[in-house]
Parts: sequence; C-alpha cells; structure tokens
Amino acid sequence: MDPPPTCPNCPERLLWKDTRETGPGKEDSWFWFCTGCHQAYVPTPDQKLRFTYAA
Repeated sequence: MDPPPTCPNCPERLLWKDTRETGPGKEDSWFWFCTGCHQAYVPTPDQKLRFTYAA
C-alpha cells in the first residue's frame, strides 16, 4: 500500500484520510487532513483512484 502524501505546510507530517462524511448511501467525498496545521486538502484525481478503498 502506498503511504499517504505529506502536508504542503508541514512536510514532516503525513496527511490523514478523513472519511467522516462517507458511508453507505453517501457520496464518496473524503479529503486529506493534517493534524499539524489542521488544513483539509481535496485529493487529486490520481489520489482518489489510488486511495479510495484504502483503509
């Protein structure tokens, strides 16, 4: 499994896949979240493809 990307603002931190808004019957609208600077980032189309079904 590929590691998640690093935060553009905090290069020493990996981004977390935030799936709080996803679930059965909901649109797949997850995003990346940094626990350092608390920024959320929209995944690129390539990242959506690679990480959609990753835990």
